[in-house]
Formats: sequence, C-alpha cells, structure tokens
Amino acid sequence: MKTKEEKQNILRDLRDKFSKATSIIVVNLKGLKTNDQRKIREVLRQSECIFQVAKKTLIFKVKPDFPLSDEALKFPFALIWGFDHSASAFRSLKLLKNGGITLDIAGGYLMDRILTTEQVWQLSELPTKEELIQKLSGILKHQISNLVFSLKFPLQKMVIILSQVKSSKK
Repeated sequence: MKTKEEKQNILRDLRDKFSKATSIIVVNLKGLKTNDQRKIREVLRQSECIFQVAKKTLIFKVKPDFPLSDEALKFPFALIWGFDHSASAFRSLKLLKNGGITLDIAGGYLMDRILTTEQVWQLSELPTKEELIQKLSGILKHQISNLVFSLKFPLQKMVIILSQVKSSKK
C-alpha cells in the first residue's frame, strides 16, 4: 500500500502533466499484453511522449472536469501524454498501428479541445511538417519547370523559324 506522501507525489506529478501537456490520449488497456505495453512505451519515448497507467479516482481528483465520465471509464486505462506542439503523440499511434499494435482509444485532448475516437485516429494520419514541406517543394519545383518550359518554348520556336528562313535564302 502506498504512503500518503507517495500518493501526494503522484497527484503532484499528474497536476504537472495536465498543466504541461498539449495532447492527451486515453487508451483502453483491456486485452493489451505486457509486451505490447513495453513496445508502446519505447515508441512513445522516441517521440518524447509518456505512457502512464493511472487510477481514475486520482485523475478526477486532479482534474474534476475530465471529459470522460466515470461510467465511460469502466475499463483499465492509460494516458498518452504529448508535450510538444507537433502532435507527436497522435503520429505515434500511426507508428504503433504500422507495427502491429492497434490501440482501443477512448478519446483525447488537443490543446484543451476534447476529441472523439475518430478524431484521434484522423489526427494520427496527418503528415508531418517535413512531409508537407517536401510535397510543397515538389509542387513548386514542377510549376517552376513548367514556367521555364513555357517561356523557353517560344524562343526555341523562333530560333527554328529563323534557321528555316536562313536555309531557304541560301
């Protein structure tokens, strides 16, 4: 059994995480194997996120306005905490899914906005900033190439016509 001081430390830790987190995902642990939980922790650690199993009584004590009701959390659950603004916690879900671990998502938060399960999965499918920059640069490069060709073609046509005129005068 935990001492009162240990419980106070847990509450302080949860308060700190709730205040710093930009994204939170609630995951159903029912049926999730220990090996899968270890893999989840490894993937999330690489993304600078935290996977934490928590008691709902402590969650409601720290955050009474927690959006998922007591009845909605009748299963053992964990929280995935994301602390950056790049939504890496959501992209980690995609990595886990590609790795063969599909999580049962109960809901989530993104910058104090409540998300449904479907919205969490949609966010996980969004491309990264780097991927968007690559796509944009590819599109711009293609457009510039088309512009160069369009501007260059009349000059080439004029050169061909002039060379034909020159050869016809000879």
